[in-house]
Order: sequence, then structure tokens, then C-alpha cells
Amino acid sequence: MNTVISVSFAVTLLALTSCQHTPAQWSRMEAEKLLVDEARFQGELHPIETVEEIFNLPQAHKDELSQLKSAQLGMTERSTAILKYILAHTGDSLTYNHTVTRTVGETLATRQANCLSLSILTYSIAREVGIDAAFQDVKIPEYWSSDTNQTWLNGHINLKLLQNRQLNYHSGLVLLGSDIVIDFDRNTIKQRFATETIKPKRVVAMFYNNKAAENFDRYNLAQTYRYYRAAIAVDPDYAVTWSNLAVLYRQQNLYTLAEQVYHHSLALDPTSTNALANLAVLYRYNGNINAARQLEQQVHEKRKSNPWYYVMLGNEAVKRNELNEAIALFQQALALNNDTHEALFGLARSYFALNNTLKASHYLEKARRAAKSTEDKQRYQHKISALNRLASAG
Repeated sequence: MNTVISVSFAVTLLALTSCQHTPAQWSRMEAEKLLVDEARFQGELHPIETVEEIFNLPQAHKDELSQLKSAQLGMTERSTAILKYILAHTGDSLTYNHTVTRTVGETLATRQANCLSLSILTYSIAREVGIDAAFQDVKIPEYWSSDTNQTWLNGHINLKLLQNRQLNYHSGLVLLGSDIVIDFDRNTIKQRFATETIKPKRVVAMFYNNKAAENFDRYNLAQTYRYYRAAIAVDPDYAVTWSNLAVLYRQQNLYTLAEQVYHHSLALDPTSTNALANLAVLYRYNGNINAARQLEQQVHEKRKSNPWYYVMLGNEAVKRNELNEAIALFQQALALNNDTHEALFGLARSYFALNNTLKASHYLEKARRAAKSTEDKQRYQHKISALNRLASAG
């Protein structure tokens, strides 16, 4: 369900007493002073998707929707018709891939999408048939993905169809009604997380950040940087872009500039735990250990009750082949929430790497039972079947 993606690197967290950083310590700078020449970065460059390309419906779909637009339907009926239209053009053939961000045209053509792409598609269809719509940033707990070459912090958005002052064609009256929220993650709807209305330009910046992440994962750093610059151009006050850009600078050994960019990002959003965590990583790289420890303690205090935090740390430990540490971290996640299927799967991975197939099979089965989505259940079942075949062959 990821949309906005921020890079997050695990560090050793020390339980130390320290002073707290305050927002006054973070300073904004002129954007141009924080940018560098594109030629610094290696990789193949290609044009950035324009705003029009991101949102534009193909003409054939506009022609089909013209009938819906002209039909005298109430808000609820028209909203239902929008969802039926999306299902009719994606349906069972839609492949949900949280690492793939697509324009409207690409989503309809490839039938591959994440929730950001689906929300953009729904927004474009709603506007085409005359319904006002607003994007919402959903304030989900911090949640990480580690199934690519990097560890990413996920975000989530949904769409609100605005029903106020809609004409009821049957009575001829203008009625006030409840807005309709369309969310492509059922678990998010059930949790009733707080939301914040965001402008389309913020969604475009999210789109560019996701595309930057895809290129970052392929080590195409030139295109990654081009997407970050595009995100800054469309929405310079989006703190996530600057924090992500600072990670890129740090990996290119531009430590001084990376620190300035982190400070700029935190001035825009002093509440960003992810930016603080990554700034701590930078401080360790440049030898400022005391500053790193202070930030690490702040981050740990904010995250210590979040089971997915320990899942993320466990996955990082697996990558380092520190399997006993990983097992302890996954167990800590389960102590906070024993239904965290990602932690159960982490234990299965760890025990498999330790050649303990009995425990690996045990935790895979528990992960399958704990998984909420059909896709996750099927994924775990496939791994169980593969493990059983391996055991039979042995």
C-alpha cells in the first residue's frame, strides 16, 4: 500500500539520556543552494512525466465516460458507477504491485498499479464525469518495506468524492450529503486513521518521489535526482522530497550538503521521525557520534511501541546475516503485536537461513494464518509448498 516512499536505514539504537532537538534548530535555505549539477550522478536519463501525462485519461475512455457524465444520476449512483467502471477495466486482471507507480494511461494499459496510481485514476475519472474530488494523506503508523534493494518507509493516500451541494435529479433540489471516501486498502478503512486533505501538486510530488525510488533501487542515480528535482519544482514545501534527496547526497559522499538538506527538510516538518533517523545515520558517517546518539535516542523513544519498527530492524539484521539478532528483533515485534505476519515471516526466513527447516515451516504457517490479505496468504502458501518439496527431496 505504499505511496510516498522515504529511505530509512537501520542504526544501532542506544538507550542514552540526551537533550531534545527543537524546531528552532532546523533552518530553511534557498532551494537553489541545495541543488547540484545533474552531471554529478551516473545513469541513463529519460524525460519526466508531465502533470498532464500523469492525470490524463485516454480519449477512448473519455468517450465512454461521456455517457455517464450526461446521465442524470445522483451522487451515490454516480460514485458507484465510477467504481464499476474501474473494476470493468481492471477487474481480476489488475496486478497490485506496491513498487510500481503508473500514470492513468499506464494503469489502464498495463493493469498494474499501487494505491497511489489507483487513487490518481479514480480522481481523473471523477473529474471527467463532473464530480469534485480531494486527495487525502492517511496518517498510518510508520511501516517499512524491504523487498527491494533498499528499505522504504511507506505512506498511504485515498480519495474523497465531495458530495456537498449535489443536485438530486429526482426532486430538483440541491442537497447536502456525506462525502464518499474511496480507499483501495480495506485495512486502512477499518482502522479509521486521521487524514489530511492535500492538493494535487502534493500528489504529483509523491508520484515523482515514488518514481525516484524505483530508479534508486535500480541504481540509476541520475534519473533518481531528476525526479527529486521535478518534485521540488512542483511542490518545494514537501519535506519528504528533501529528506529523500539528502539520502542520495549522503550516498554520494556530499555530507555537508546532505546535512543542510536534512535541516531544510526538518524545518518544513519537524515531526518527521524518518528524517531524524536518517540524519543520525549521516552523523555517524561523518564522525559526529554524540549528535548521532542524541537523535537515535529520540527516534527510539518515538518508535519503541511500533512493532513494524522492530520488523524493519530485523530485516536489516537478516541482510547483514546477523540472524540471532534478527530473531530477537522479530520476537520483540511479536511481543507488541502477535499477529504481525511480517515478523512471523522474518522468523521463518531467519530459521531457514540457520538450516532449521522445522521452525521455518512452523513460522511460515503462522504467518499464513495471520496474514490479512489473500495475496499475502497465497504468497506464504507458495513458500510453504516450496519448503515441503525441499524437505521431501532431502
